[in-house]
Amino acid sequence: MAFKFVPIENLPSYQHEPDVYLEEARKANVLENPCVVPYLDVRSWEDPVLGREFVVFIRQYVWGASLERFIWANRGNVELRFIEQFLSAMFGLLFELEQRGMIHGDIHADNVLVTRPRYNLRGDVQFRVMDFKPTGHGEPSDYLGIALSLRRLLECVSYEEQQPRDRYVFEVLRNDFLGRYLLVESDPATDDRAFRPRQLQSKLDSVDEMFAAASASRGPEAAVRSVRR
Repeated sequence: MAFKFVPIENLPSYQHEPDVYLEEARKANVLENPCVVPYLDVRSWEDPVLGREFVVFIRQYVWGASLERFIWANRGNVELRFIEQFLSAMFGLLFELEQRGMIHGDIHADNVLVTRPRYNLRGDVQFRVMDFKPTGHGEPSDYLGIALSLRRLLECVSYEEQQPRDRYVFEVLRNDFLGRYLLVESDPATDDRAFRPRQLQSKLDSVDEMFAAASASRGPEAAVRSVRR
């Protein structure tokens, strides 16, 4: 189990709903997406030495490091497949949140854990998300948080060392996903994929087909240049 101790004076509350901080656990436990780290209990506890009251969030322990630590430890050594897996996991979570009329409210690299299950024969990486924020106390857009993590991950890719397929995907992620779908400065309705997780996942699933088609007509290197801006 993992324990998070929060001084009660630091917790969000509303006059009409003093226990609004419990929404963090409620959100996580209602979601079915496997990325979400579930809560086991929320308890009050008073430190007899400090004489301060805390709320203790108790959740499943996840073996792994935060995405923040992963980025710092792997500068210049991040594979495009890893980034694609990250985006796919986030789009799946965003889709369920969208369907339920919910938001995470605080997606950033410290709230995403990177783990490789110890009993997974393939050793696939998994992403786990924690620290949901009560409504009204989070960031305005979960898409912005994912976009900022995507930008940092792309900065960790040694572009010139990649094969043409991965350089093609890099350009698609930087120009389309980052520039048009996740970081949208104008009206998001101008692009039918902006802020729409189902459409974003569909585009992500099609990148190999897109590269194969472009390579067949132009050649691999020309395919990369065709999406570079």
